[in-house]
Amino acid sequence: TMREAMRILSLEGLLKRRIHRGIAVTQLSLRDVQEIYQVRRVLEISAIHAAKTPSPELLREIRGALSQYERAVQARDWVSAVTHDLTFHGLLIRFLENKRLESFYQKTIAELRMGMVLVDRRHDHPGILIPVHRKLYELLKTGKLKECAKILAQHLDDSESRLARVIDNHKFATATQSSSVPRSK
Repeated sequence: TMREAMRILSLEGLLKRRIHRGIAVTQLSLRDVQEIYQVRRVLEISAIHAAKTPSPELLREIRGALSQYERAVQARDWVSAVTHDLTFHGLLIRFLENKRLESFYQKTIAELRMGMVLVDRRHDHPGILIPVHRKLYELLKTGKLKECAKILAQHLDDSESRLARVIDNHKFATATQSSSVPRSK
């Protein structure tokens, strides 16, 4: 039912219930972004280091997510691009072989999804992210885990910076718009 769907989305942090005001889509704060990326760094980089003998099946899944991500970016389909980007990163977590960490990661990433769509939509050159993902995949495939972890750390730093800028700009634009709206007497 609709009520159950809203309850689940509220539990996942995507909706916020306000007493006597209803439900609103959650807005990420800069602190939220910092916390989410801290979680991503801990889990994704640990996962890369755990990928000593990756299964061919998992590598095929990662390659498939990468291919779908590339197609979505080229088509400028940002919602799909974000889905495949986050799928790519989510598959990395499987190297940890821990279902609870995978579940925790997916819940954390769900909060990030909306912000990522804004970032990709406003990104000056979203195509520049494709070579980074390709490089991560190639390094994983060839077992160059230290280099892969280093590139992943930089990729996450860059992604966090872009998202923080978009949130800052969005809040500034929203504040400017609301202060320029004439008030009736």
